Amino acid sequence: MVAEQLINYMVPPLKKEDDITRAKQWMDEFRVKQLPVVDDQKLLGFISEDLIYDSGIMYAGVGEYPLIGENCFVVLSNHYYDILKVQSNHNTDMVAVLDFDENFKGVVLISDVVMEFTNTAIVNAEGAIITLKSSLNDYSLSEISRIVEMNESIILGVNINPDKDNPSLIEIVLRINHQSVNQIAAGLSKSGYSVTSSFNIEDNSFDERDRYGLLMKYLNP
Repeated sequence: MVAEQLINYMVPPLKKEDDITRAKQWMDEFRVKQLPVVDDQKLLGFISEDLIYDSGIMYAGVGEYPLIGENCFVVLSNHYYDILKVQSNHNTDMVAVLDFDENFKGVVLISDVVMEFTNTAIVNAEGAIITLKSSLNDYSLSEISRIVEMNESIILGVNINPDKDNPSLIEIVLRINHQSVNQIAAGLSKSGYSVTSSFNIEDNSFDERDRYGLLMKYLNP
């Protein structure tokens, strides 16, 4: 799913001319900690709850406050993985969405991204996550799939990240549809892959924090 499909039109943008009281009311009403500030369809940044409730900073207008996240945006066609990357860089609860002319179109709430993630087989099916290490030259998804399928399992999702300690290696995160992964791990080890971790997911009744934790575990092992 892409950013355009995840825009939450219930969260309105502020104008820099707006009274700060409106910002407080909207944050309370929509239960958010930031709100986008827009001028002539252009994103200026976000005003944060921490700033507007700081007793040492008291201005009448939104535009008088220092804004954050002026680069906290994606374009309409960006995948929700891109949204999460931008969110992680800026540590916000939402990300702005711009069109290809850089006009503001709305925001995506990270909670909505997490909910979308829970609709995927990566979450809904019972199974396990296995983390591997390999050199990029030795990586073969077809070989990994063959080993998994030999053990009567299938791969529901794959994510690849550069190894944080060794740039010549990659970390491979597999979401498997079976909970028993011992034979799969043994087969992968015999083929030269280093199995660094695995955990089972038996209960799918996660709350929002659990879902976000699982998503980030999958994306950043």
